[in-house]
Amino acid sequence: MKTTLLYIHGLGSDRDSRKFLNLKNYFRDEYNYDFIEWNNDSNISELLKKAELKLQNCEKAILVGDSTGANFAYQLRERLLLTGKESILILSSPLLDIDERIADFEFPNQLASQLLKFDNPKNVLIIATQNDKILNQKWLFDNEFEKVKMIELDDNHRLERFQESLSEIRKYIENNL
Repeated sequence: MKTTLLYIHGLGSDRDSRKFLNLKNYFRDEYNYDFIEWNNDSNISELLKKAELKLQNCEKAILVGDSTGANFAYQLRERLLLTGKESILILSSPLLDIDERIADFEFPNQLASQLLKFDNPKNVLIIATQNDKILNQKWLFDNEFEKVKMIELDDNHRLERFQESLSEIRKYIENNL
C-alpha cells in the first residue's frame, strides 16, 4: 500500500494550493494524495479527527502543512502519536506561535482559538524565509531544536520558490520513511 501525503493549506487557500500542486507534480504516483480543506468557520478538531480515521491504516503518513495549516498539521502529528502512529512532518512558513504573527491584517478569532503554540518544534522539516512579512520566522533560525531540519529560502511568506526545496523534501522523506 502506498504512503499517503496529506496536505493542509494556509489561510485563504484551498485544495488547489500551488505548493500542493508542486508536490503532486514532483512526486507523481509515488504517493496517495489527500488534503484537509478548511475555512475560517471550520471546526479544526473535527477535521483532524476525520483525518486521523483516514490515516488509520496508513503505515507512516507524510503530513505537509502551510502557514496556518502547518499548525494544524503539527496538531495532527501529535494526535497520531498519541495513538502510536508515527508520521513525517513537513511545514512551510509555519504559524507555530500566534504571538510571532507580524502581519497588519486581523487574524480570524474562530481560527485563532483553535491554534496551539509549538515553541519547541521537533522531528520536522521546516521550509521558511527570514524575510517573511506575515510571521516572524527568525526564532526558528536562531534556535536549535531536536531533529529539526531547516531549509531557508530567499523568498516571502508565500514561498514562491517552494519548488526549489522539492529535492530536499524528497531526501527528508526517504531518510524518515
